[in-house]
Amino acid sequence: MEINFLIYITKCLIGLLITYTIYVTFPQHQFFWSVISVLLAFSPDDKDAKKVAYDRMKANILGSTVGMILFLIHFPNLVIMGIGVAATIAIATLLNIQSTTRSALAAVVIVLLYEQENASWHMALERMICVIIGCLIALLLTLLFDVTLFKDKRGRMIRKAKVIRKHYIKK
Repeated sequence: MEINFLIYITKCLIGLLITYTIYVTFPQHQFFWSVISVLLAFSPDDKDAKKVAYDRMKANILGSTVGMILFLIHFPNLVIMGIGVAATIAIATLLNIQSTTRSALAAVVIVLLYEQENASWHMALERMICVIIGCLIALLLTLLFDVTLFKDKRGRMIRKAKVIRKHYIKK
């Protein structure tokens, strides 16, 4: 197995453990959204992991915010969802996060559909906060892994340079 694959699995499992613990500890809140968002925020490709984590966090905030604002406008569901889709795509384009537009669109639809059944704006706000918490946990884990792995890679490179230097100096 490739090391990036193992790192991705490890980050997902640690993120799942942290957010699931929060979910079980506070069952009266919507922390199941944190469990979902932490897993959506990770990237299997280590090359752009930090950028993807930031962008997905922005996308989830964007989508849930648009959904929450549109929830307050009591239009027929399909019309509001259409406006939400168009607004989210436009704002994501302006913020230059087109690669994560799907996450934002999912957040819009989830907030609008879920809140239509429960009819509570404060639940939409709580959902947005829980999504942000999940994304922040993913971002912190991504940064932690990046710092840890960077130090390890740098240390290995320094050791290799010393071995090469010793080898060529003796000859």
